[in-house]
Amino acid sequence: MEKFSTWPIVFRSPEGQVEPVLPEAVLTLAPPFRDPALPEEVGLLLPNRDSLRLTRQALAETPAAARGTALGLFLADPFLHLESLAGDLVGRGVAWVVNFPSVAQQDPEFVQQLADVGLDGGLELRRLAALRDAGLGIVVAVAGGEDAAGAIELDPAAILVLPRVADFAAGFPSFRQRGAAAAAVRVAGWQGPLLGLGQGEEATRERLWPDALDGLLLRPAER
Repeated sequence: MEKFSTWPIVFRSPEGQVEPVLPEAVLTLAPPFRDPALPEEVGLLLPNRDSLRLTRQALAETPAAARGTALGLFLADPFLHLESLAGDLVGRGVAWVVNFPSVAQQDPEFVQQLADVGLDGGLELRRLAALRDAGLGIVVAVAGGEDAAGAIELDPAAILVLPRVADFAAGFPSFRQRGAAAAAVRVAGWQGPLLGLGQGEEATRERLWPDALDGLLLRPAER
């Protein structure tokens, strides 16, 4: 039986303001194995299985799992059949989707190679737009300001800023690194909810969060 990983979303204290209506967490297919040397954000990108088929299978086995969450999907999959996917997700009560994992997490040189064969962020955005048109709420994952323009055009419920694979070379990326990427998305013109990747112990340390962020997507708890 396939299992999911849950990535909770926490927001800044509202201070009298109403929090945005967004999913409580992101749900992704759990990796087949965990290793301390392999960040889960990176492990999700490994092409070691048919993730879309297994995600749909896991939804069928645990139909309540996606309630209140955004389902993370690799939308640059060249074998994805969009119409059947959209109908299946709506039929199973999925309300939100996000392009996570995303090709945006890869190093720029590899992203360009993917773009040369049409498997790039533009494909993910087009598929997100189609899923939105099918009635799903969308969150768009980007790596920084260079990806922001296309994401902003979709007018998503939120934008999620993810570190690139190389950013994990020396461990979990610092708030300085994550803050710079988030600030670049703001400079690009995004004024809506902006989320960044965080660790569990950072959830209650709002004073340390980058100013540009409205909330954190927390890594799954270790099992």
